Amino acid sequence: MSFPIFQILNYLLILVVFVILIRYTWDMIFDRDYQPAAWQQKKKQGKLSGELIKLERKFPDKVRFFNWWFQVERIKREEIRGAFAELGVYKGDSAKVLHRMDPQRKFYLFDTFKGFVPGELESETGQASDYSPSDFANTSVEKVMKRIQGNGNISVYPGIFPETASGLQNEVFSLVNIDVDLYLPTRAGLEFFYPRLSPGGIILVHDYNLKWEGVMKAVDEFVKGIPEPLIPVPDMEGTIMIMKVK
Repeated sequence: MSFPIFQILNYLLILVVFVILIRYTWDMIFDRDYQPAAWQQKKKQGKLSGELIKLERKFPDKVRFFNWWFQVERIKREEIRGAFAELGVYKGDSAKVLHRMDPQRKFYLFDTFKGFVPGELESETGQASDYSPSDFANTSVEKVMKRIQGNGNISVYPGIFPETASGLQNEVFSLVNIDVDLYLPTRAGLEFFYPRLSPGGIILVHDYNLKWEGVMKAVDEFVKGIPEPLIPVPDMEGTIMIMKVK
């Protein structure tokens, strides 16, 4: 039995597409081109934990991952004092990575763990205007801590920020990751953490793009009153950094 030529061509085309998809998936997960030379060198020297190596392989946004790693390595190398903090934890994916990059550093986690506060949604525009209070509510402190599997250096503060930061007014921070999607909590995070940021410390704000108008507005307003410029990071959703001048 012979196959018509067009059927053979169709099979060949499907095979080519399948091979391309497999190669693309493999490259996204394992290709060394996504690993900076500094990371490869540390890996060869055995200076990276097995857990961190596994997290890198699975993390979908390589630029964001390696930017965190470069900043954490710089903070350790320059002996910049202060705790880590994250505002907007959700299920703990980014917190787990940051904790593994410097597990000996105190790490404060802030989130409602119950979704958005209704009052924070009223003035939102852009994509965030479609949010409801139930969005991002499918999490809890218990689930996050189980996911991170961290040590005793992690402290969790559930509730509405910045009220949950009461008692931490004298704390000093070296790295702060803000990922809250909205204007009011982004502005509150910048106003609380920036004055407590060590010289050389870094604040990272995720989702700085036109879809999240509230985030951009909060950052652009705040940066007008400080001497530091915004440092853009070309990750998948756009991050900006503020590095405190020494």
